[in-house]
Amino acid sequence: MIDAEKFQTMERVAEKLFRAGVFSAEVKSADTAFAIILAGDELGFDPMSAARAIALVKGKVSLGADALIGLVKRSPACATWRVVETTATDCTITTQRTGDDAPTSLTYTIAMAQRAGLTGSQTWRAHPEAMLRARCGAALARAVYPDVCGGLYEPDEAEEIRRGSAPARVEEAPDTSLDAWRETLSDVATLRDLHAAWTLAAPSLHAAGRADHGRTLASERLGALGYALTIAEVQSVLSGAIDPALATALDALSEIDRHADDEDGDGVVADAVRVLRSIATAAVHSKVTAFRAAIKRASALGVSDAKARITSACTPTPAPAAEA
Repeated sequence: MIDAEKFQTMERVAEKLFRAGVFSAEVKSADTAFAIILAGDELGFDPMSAARAIALVKGKVSLGADALIGLVKRSPACATWRVVETTATDCTITTQRTGDDAPTSLTYTIAMAQRAGLTGSQTWRAHPEAMLRARCGAALARAVYPDVCGGLYEPDEAEEIRRGSAPARVEEAPDTSLDAWRETLSDVATLRDLHAAWTLAAPSLHAAGRADHGRTLASERLGALGYALTIAEVQSVLSGAIDPALATALDALSEIDRHADDEDGDGVVADAVRVLRSIATAAVHSKVTAFRAAIKRASALGVSDAKARITSACTPTPAPAAEA
């Protein structure tokens, strides 16, 4: 209970700060300013901090995500708070409440924000990482620490309340990033081409939440071109982490074809061995990957016993024993 003296002091402070224009434009009266100062006092904020951090939306207290999370982290109830991942498409935060046996983790994605009709603003488009952290942190804080921040809402959530129980649908331009990526892939012929194309397309695919689908399309395109790569290897190509020597070898293996007069597949085996020998000085992992790709390519071309034949052709012939 606030005593009469403190009540009067808070009233005077609220009126002066309101006249000074300290509050946001949404605060239309000294009474609303007083309510904000009062809410801030209950949360442990001084008047100026409350004026900066708190808003009232239909009677609901809205507290900026940083202030809300700060409120939780300084509470004895919070043992740990850790941002596990923060990207333009996903945010994962983990926290453990004092006395709990295990931490609680929450992930918020750009797809979830799009479904909630949040991503139409310039702020979301320009700073998706920060906005996802704010949304994820606020939701996790309320879920694990309702006694600390119950009834407090992050600004985006308060805006949903202002609009009504069902968030208004934001009409955005149709997403064409995936269609554009398909068209780009049709012109890709080598791993170098693919890496360069992905570097340009990735930002829009990530922003649209289509990066995983984009990687799948890239893998399918490589398969159609004759490459035999695992998902991890495709990812290394896209990120540019693949060994250049290996990339050159894989490009060469994908171009191997079987001619009509190569009945036994000897020409295919010879071509594959020639490529493998070209990277004899590469790292062991690169040589193993190329060897596996050579076998898959030869098998795909109908060469029987491809593994045994390529292995045999790559094995050095022992030198003849010296005569006694």
